[in-house]
Amino acid sequence: MSTQISVFKDAQVRTPRLISFFTRKSQVAQPALKTPPFEKKSISRYSFFAAIIAVLFLVSCQKEQLSSPVLNSTSSGIIEADAASKRASDVDAGPVRRVVYDPSAPSAASISAVLYGRTMGNKEAVTVQWTQTSGNSIATIAQPTSDTTSVSGLVPGLYTFVLTATDANGVTSSDSTYVTVLQKMTWTIEGITREALVYIPNGDSGAAPVMFAFHGHGGTDFGFAERAFEINWPEAIVVYPQGLPTTSPGDKTGKSNGWQHSVGEVNGKTGIADQDLKFFDAMLATINNTYHGDAHLVFAHGWSNGGEFVYDVLWTARGEKLTALAPAAAILGTTDGKKPLPVMHIAGTEDNKVRFNNQQQSVNKDRAVNICSSTGTPWAKGAGGLLGTEYPSSISNPVVSLQYNGGHSYPFTVPPYIVQFFKEVAGL
Repeated sequence: MSTQISVFKDAQVRTPRLISFFTRKSQVAQPALKTPPFEKKSISRYSFFAAIIAVLFLVSCQKEQLSSPVLNSTSSGIIEADAASKRASDVDAGPVRRVVYDPSAPSAASISAVLYGRTMGNKEAVTVQWTQTSGNSIATIAQPTSDTTSVSGLVPGLYTFVLTATDANGVTSSDSTYVTVLQKMTWTIEGITREALVYIPNGDSGAAPVMFAFHGHGGTDFGFAERAFEINWPEAIVVYPQGLPTTSPGDKTGKSNGWQHSVGEVNGKTGIADQDLKFFDAMLATINNTYHGDAHLVFAHGWSNGGEFVYDVLWTARGEKLTALAPAAAILGTTDGKKPLPVMHIAGTEDNKVRFNNQQQSVNKDRAVNICSSTGTPWAKGAGGLLGTEYPSSISNPVVSLQYNGGHSYPFTVPPYIVQFFKEVAGL
């Protein structure tokens, strides 16, 4: 995976704990420095050259600064600028791979994935080597000296693979990528089979935090798993539930998958009241009782219709079982029946489906429930106009408003901030 630069210099803006790496100098065009007009006769030739050198020095000292957090960076180490310029090639371990383990499938005993690495530069003078650095089992790497290879012998969990390239001069360059094996779990709710993809942490470190991530209307559990919360929080159990066909303002006949909108709602397809609330209860019981989930650290995130479900169903009916919420691109309907809980609200400033101004009204309601200050303080700042503002609470239930420049689409810069917020609430 290509390294993303993370540089933090503003001590007043709180950001996630990161591993920051330096790579080659930024290729972003630098702004021209303005100098006052001068007359050639008024300065000597040496002064003129000195001024030019000073300007060039100042320009060269300017560096690109990005504060978009990337937890668990995939770079294998610190790359010095001078060393990078001498390398014969670069290496990219490729995208994160995501596969599903279905215990009921005939091929369940054999789980594999394909790693798509590549090297750039003089490939003929480069040799490559894949190695595994973490995982729940020792994987078999089919072609460890090839850019692209399959890995097998996997079990549910998170794996890290490193691709190292060595040029003819013995100079090496490495990059790492992940393979997540999600376990498919099913429950039967009043005769209806429900499904979720679940990440179980590697090893046995005792009770683990639990995070639920609900997709939007028309989404899927596997599609929403692309947010890869487990990579940013490998110690937590992460649950990606699958919705059922549900009506919505934009889907009057309920052709697409979604979530109930209010407590007590009867699904028009199944005729079951509170079918998604009952699904949540069943999932939470299994996770806590079978997989050692921590009942005191249960977090819920949802996008769009999933965020509405978190806001108006889970918070209302299961607030006593939740530790914190992070709805995104959603509107809070009512504060009735809601106990104070820490909330992060995520919104795009140009959202044309769930208007930003309406979402800000939801933030105001969040603040009212949690007795928060009307004055916010900087919490985070990142690329793409990403800005986090925290509203302190007199009862220790802070509200964070996280906004970004964009519409009704989910930026991949957001998940690390959600994880950081949940960790802060948990005191981790």
